[in-house]
Amino acid sequence: MPKNILILGHSNIGDVCYDLAVVRPLKRHFPDAKIFFLTSGRASDIVTGCKGVDETVVFDKYGLHRGLAGRLKITRQLRQYKFDLIVVLTSSLMHKLLVGSRVLSIRKFLGRDPAKLNRHVVDIYFEFLASCGIAAQTAEFGFQWAREDEDYCDDFLKKNGIDKKDKFIGITVCAAWPLKSWPMEKWNELAGKLKDNFGARVVNIAKISDDAFGREMRKNMSARIISARNTTLKQAMALINRCRIFIGPDSGLLHLASCLKKETIGLYGATSTDFIYPYFHRHNIVKCRKYFPCLPCYPQGDPAFCKDKVVFGRCMQAISVDEVLERIKTLFSL
Repeated sequence: MPKNILILGHSNIGDVCYDLAVVRPLKRHFPDAKIFFLTSGRASDIVTGCKGVDETVVFDKYGLHRGLAGRLKITRQLRQYKFDLIVVLTSSLMHKLLVGSRVLSIRKFLGRDPAKLNRHVVDIYFEFLASCGIAAQTAEFGFQWAREDEDYCDDFLKKNGIDKKDKFIGITVCAAWPLKSWPMEKWNELAGKLKDNFGARVVNIAKISDDAFGREMRKNMSARIISARNTTLKQAMALINRCRIFIGPDSGLLHLASCLKKETIGLYGATSTDFIYPYFHRHNIVKCRKYFPCLPCYPQGDPAFCKDKVVFGRCMQAISVDEVLERIKTLFSL
């Protein structure tokens, strides 16, 4: 039986959320083992404190661990733990430097990239674990945050006049890829209708990037949308947990909200809904209804019409505010 298990996880928030689905089955199968999870600094807050994870290892690919010297440094750090088992969920070859460990690789099991199977990655992970004799049937995500993160939420909501009786709706206005984002004027219109017609308060919880696209989104954001964009990831998790509903394009926080079991509405145009959907809320997706021959352009990475021509994908522009509002009304009888 292994004493130390290393999970080689992804670096993006949404991917790491789903990587964590393997933790609880591994912990049940190997109850005496310590589980280490390797990920990036930007996603480490999701992992740290997660039930079943004993230690988070940060791989700083573009900083401390950049280049050959950096790779040798992280390799020495990992070797000290003498891992008995390494579970490889990415295309990383780092496990080859950790000699003497048993390796379970998702790509070796599948013989291909999991994205080529057109199935949700959590279901693929469970099939992978089952092939190794590790039972996994129900996705469990043991996210945790601290008392000070709850205190932050209390202070933030009080400062903005939001109490427990208010209809508090969280959003993330941007995806990492602008073509997957919904135009700011539509967010503004939605927030206005929710406030005027139903008394709902809309809070943008996600950070907005400081590139030209992010600055333009911030500049055009209506005062009807309360901004919590300077939160830490732990604080964002705590805020999402207070929401009655969370809405966003295909993005890390959308998938995180679904894993937190918050009622989640995904706005989808460029992204395939066949397998890249919020795991518990596929039924809540509001999808572009117009036909465009280029859809879906993600994950194929070939935005035929929109690339270098427009900021927002025309598929995302085609999703109307009223479509999203109707979905909200259906879920909550506002």
